Amino acid sequence: MKKYNWGIIGTGGISNLFAQGLTTLKNANIYTVGSRNQTTADIFAEKWHIAHAYDSYEAVFADPDVDVVYIGTPHIFHFQNVRDALKGGKNVLCEKPFTINAVEARELVALARSRNLFLMDAMWNRFQPWFQVVSALLKEGRLGDLLHFKADLSFRFDVGPEHRIYNRNLGGGSLLDLGVYPIALASAFLGKPIEIQSMAHLYDTGVDDQVAMLFGYPSGAIAELGCSSRYLSKNNATLHGSKGFLEIHGMIIRPEKITIHEQGQEMIEMKTPYTSNAYQYEAQAVMEMLEIGGIEHPLMPLEETIEIMETMDQIRRNIKVSYPGE
Repeated sequence: MKKYNWGIIGTGGISNLFAQGLTTLKNANIYTVGSRNQTTADIFAEKWHIAHAYDSYEAVFADPDVDVVYIGTPHIFHFQNVRDALKGGKNVLCEKPFTINAVEARELVALARSRNLFLMDAMWNRFQPWFQVVSALLKEGRLGDLLHFKADLSFRFDVGPEHRIYNRNLGGGSLLDLGVYPIALASAFLGKPIEIQSMAHLYDTGVDDQVAMLFGYPSGAIAELGCSSRYLSKNNATLHGSKGFLEIHGMIIRPEKITIHEQGQEMIEMKTPYTSNAYQYEAQAVMEMLEIGGIEHPLMPLEETIEIMETMDQIRRNIKVSYPGE
């Protein structure tokens, strides 16, 4: 496998975590970073030993030596950043939420396909060891018919209204920031819901800071999901089937073990340790697709990304949350 030159867009916390993961991969080179000013670009470049630091995102997209770009900017900028990268001829991995809404997601997917470029939503937990273990158990039919999924991802944010989690102009809100994880897991296990009920509490800025969701599926299965920036939860998940249930232990963004409880059987514990900070798994998956000329990954297909955005659009309509320009 060739060594791929990565360009990183944005220098915040998530870009630092992704850069840390990249440093563990022999076939990845953090070639350049782009920021809105030279100072932050230089600081990031020095920290991660990056040879090139640009004071604009456009310079990264125009660099002919960049093979693939990682977008780690605030939510509201994802659409513009991804579109510019694709128009610059770059393959793209974009942080979640992929976009603000499904309209933006469809446009980006169409653009990537028209230019034969790789594009993926950075749903990093789908490429971690635990997900492969759970997928295999479900494929074996160990739980029988899937009937119920329960998951929550919530942290208390003691910050002011200008912080991205509450800032409407930055695409704030617990749904897009945290709720996308349990929604994406429900999508992976049960598909797209046909019925969506939701209730929310809104912060003073007009974005949601707590959301409870109830999904119904054609099979008759039900999902109970939650997210909040007001409280801390266990942040785990349970999947129930006709033959037993499976618990995903630890935060659903990076679980460390699975227990399966089959009716009439002893509980089985399966540890699913990860290396480094686990961000490298999604990066490796991207490069494996680039190696074979693929333009999307079967574990995180673009049509599913659009469906997840459609689901969140419906929830936001239910709870009456919108963003500038919508």
